[in-house]
Amino acid sequence: REDVDCVFLALPHGVAAEFAVPCRKAGKVVIDLSADFRVYDPEVYADFYGAAHPAPELLPDAVYGLPELHRDAIKTAGLIASPGCYPTSIILGLAPALSAGLIDSTTIVANSISGATGAGRKADASLIFPEIDENLRAYGVPKHRHLSEIEQELSLLAKHNVTISFIPHLAPLARGIQTSITAILKGEVDAEQAQQAYADFFAGEPFVLLHGQDSLPATRNVVRTNRIEIAVRVDPRTSRLLVFSVEDNLGKGAATQAVQAMNLRFDFPETEGLPL
Repeated sequence: REDVDCVFLALPHGVAAEFAVPCRKAGKVVIDLSADFRVYDPEVYADFYGAAHPAPELLPDAVYGLPELHRDAIKTAGLIASPGCYPTSIILGLAPALSAGLIDSTTIVANSISGATGAGRKADASLIFPEIDENLRAYGVPKHRHLSEIEQELSLLAKHNVTISFIPHLAPLARGIQTSITAILKGEVDAEQAQQAYADFFAGEPFVLLHGQDSLPATRNVVRTNRIEIAVRVDPRTSRLLVFSVEDNLGKGAATQAVQAMNLRFDFPETEGLPL
């Protein structure tokens, strides 16, 4: 249709690219919520997704659609790859620490707990309510697919290759993600310095709420919003930085973040139509 400026693709990886190619040829802005264009290296994509990249010719034009990191690039992008839910919680949780050089990037461990909607709608016995209720379990270890985009973006922040340990868990929640991250500090860093580094990095961000030293994030605060809440602590006993983040996996981890990117791309107010 000639009167369509932007196309959102909410399709599985491998399928989304089939629609992205003709949409881009028609000059439409594409915002893809699948993983097809999040990873810039087609070899890394093949390694993590078990198949050759379906449209490598589009990869040079793709922008990773995390506004807090790539706002300027999103504003002119023709193809925006909206981030995964786990990656959003981990990348934003670590971005200030890596940018400020606070941590040893070889020591990062991220543990995430997600509600069942993170797996989407599919007929999988392990995801039905009787299997999830009163149960908590890890899965996707040691090489969850989202590691590909997480390590890509963390490496860009750190300006060197970053490899992390990531352990996702499924909890009896409808929606929401809570991520806890630890990493060894570089040198002497106190709580005030860490807090200031995070405050400086996220200054002016409309959808990032940074907790002070007297509170921690909780998923109930972010459900049905585009907000991510983050807290940072220094553990002097172990010389580790502790980071906690929460988001709605269907909001900031998916649909509302895609709308945030659309607002930027078409010069609408960034918060337009989005619940704070």
